[in-house]
Formats: sequence, structure tokens, C-alpha cells
Amino acid sequence: MRILVRLVMHMGKTPKIGMWQLFSVILLSRLLTLLTYTSYGADKMQNADFFPSVLFCFVFVLLFSVMLFVQQKKYPQKDLTDIAYIASPALSKGTSVCYALFFLLLALTTLTRLELFVSTIVFPDNDSALFVFICVLASCYAASLGIEAIGRTSTISLVLFGAAFLFIMIAMADKIDFVNFSPVFFDGVMPPLKSGLNAATRSVEVVMLTALLPKVTGKPMRAYAAWLVTFSAFTVAVFFFVFGGLGDFALMQLFPIHSMAVLSEVGVFQRFDVLLTGIWILTAFIKISLLLYLQTELLQKSFRRAWKNGYIWAAGAMILIVQIGFGDWFSEFFFSTTLPVRTLAYAAFALILPGIIMLAAHLKGKKQHETVS
Repeated sequence: MRILVRLVMHMGKTPKIGMWQLFSVILLSRLLTLLTYTSYGADKMQNADFFPSVLFCFVFVLLFSVMLFVQQKKYPQKDLTDIAYIASPALSKGTSVCYALFFLLLALTTLTRLELFVSTIVFPDNDSALFVFICVLASCYAASLGIEAIGRTSTISLVLFGAAFLFIMIAMADKIDFVNFSPVFFDGVMPPLKSGLNAATRSVEVVMLTALLPKVTGKPMRAYAAWLVTFSAFTVAVFFFVFGGLGDFALMQLFPIHSMAVLSEVGVFQRFDVLLTGIWILTAFIKISLLLYLQTELLQKSFRRAWKNGYIWAAGAMILIVQIGFGDWFSEFFFSTTLPVRTLAYAAFALILPGIIMLAAHLKGKKQHETVS
């Protein structure tokens, strides 16, 4: 009965986005992680090994998505809090809090990487606190507008993103020198394998989809498949132009992809890095907005729905305070986290917790069926 009541409460109140809007949202999110790749704290490897690492990443992401496939197959139109509610309202509340905190952490890491870029590249001689404040303020407002507004903005932004990178790649085409590429697997298989796992653990969109799937019309797994293939292909293209144009010099840059954009010019068009910077900031704004929205939606389902804007602004205030007051410490913690720790944390939210939740729901449903029989 309580499950029926919960469904009735939310029936007709859940805003929806199309599957290609979903594709735009999660692709922009993942491309932002790629664009903000920094050599700081990263394991060193030969530049050509980045190409097989993309294939390894592809495989690892599929493995980390197993419970997402199960969720979509067995519990379509339900997020993890809905599934947990089948077993226990207390489990549902615990799930909401855990994933809301996880999304809040992701929003903070996104803001951290953005401020690092802004403070070192855009405004190296000025305090970036005002920029951070404006970014968080705008993200909170966008999150309050809902998933439909975020989806529409993402679609437009993805078109701009694609056009900007097309110009950059055209401008870099005559600068490619195949001598810049090192031999593949020069140091063995382990470096690209570890790099692929590292990239997979940064593909947090798999976890975000556990909350996004019920908000999508059509067939969301098509958007997932298109996301994984497009992101992988785009990554290969980016590595080709970065290392083909810069060689090992790229690995000595704090932001290699930005360095590539600085060198890009074609005809009268110059300083494509300015264009990339604007799109980069816009994409970060969209990702932070989405994460704030997702954590709010989860908390609303298990606690007071009337506090929607309160959840958003409280989360925004929290990440703002942490970033301004403890940004250096958090940045150091973020970049110094080892791969085993990051893999365990990622697996916990992508595989272990969803598995426990769905198993609990299955056992409770089986027990109720036996009781009725």
C-alpha cells in the first residue's frame, strides 16, 4: 500500500526530458572531465599509450554499468530511492542521503577543477573568489528551474561545443607531425590499463544515470550507448590532435587541451582558446546545476518536497563555503587520492550499493509474494 501511495504522490509531477537531451547532458558532463584533464598528479606514460587507454576505459565503463543495466531492465521508471522504498522506507531515506552527498561531492570537485583553471589560466593575477560566487549563484538558480531547462541548455551548448572543437581541429590539422607520437605499449600494457581505469572512475555519469533514468522519455539506454561511443571517439580525436601537434610537450602542461587551443589559428581566426574557455565555463555551469538538481530531487522524495529550493541553496552555500575556505586543501586531497581508493569509492556507488538495494527489493517482493500465495 505504501508503495502505491508513493507512486500516486509523484504521478504527473515528474518533469521529463527527451533521450537526446539526456545524451547532451551526460556527454557535456563527461567531456568537461576530459577537457579539464591535467597532468598534475597523473601517472606518467608514453603519449601513444593514451589511445589504447580509451579502449580500456570503454570496457571498464561497461563493467561499472552492469547494475545500471539491471536497474533499467527490472525497474524501469524507478530511481534507486524508489527501488529501496520497496524494501524499506528507512533504506530509501538512507539511499537518498548517500547519493545526495555523493552528487554534492561531485559538484564540489567540478567547481574545484574549474577554479584551478580560472585562477591559473584566465585570471592568474586576481582572486577568483568572486568568479566562484557568481558561478555557484547561477548554478543554484538554473537548478531551481528544473531538468527541462537544464536539458534544453545542454542541447544548445553541445552544438556550440561541437562547432568550437571542429574549428580547433581544422586549425590544428596542418600542425600534426606523426614523429611526435611515441611507440604504443613501449612500457608494457599496465600504464594504459591503469589510465583506462582511472578515466572510467571519472565517468560519474553512470552513477548520475541511476537518478536520471526515470526522468527520460523514450529509450534512455540508447542515449547511454550513444554517449559511450561518442565520448570514446571524441577522446581519441582529442588525443590525436593534442599529441600530434604538441608531442610530449603536452604532458608538461597543466592543461594540455587548453595549450592545444592556444596554438590553434586558421586564416584570420586566432585565439580559439578564448572560445574554448567560454564553452568550458558554460559546460561546468551546466554540470554543477545538474548535480545540484539531482541531489535535491533525491532529498525531496524522502523528506519534505516543499523544501526544494532550500535543498538547492543549502547545497550551493555548502560547496561555496568549502571551496572558498578550504579550496587549497580540498584540491590537494582530490588530486592526491590514489587510484585504488577512487576505484573502490566509484564501485561502491555504481555497483555495490545499487546491488544491495535491488537485492533487498527483490527479497522483499519475493517474501510478499510468498505470503500472498
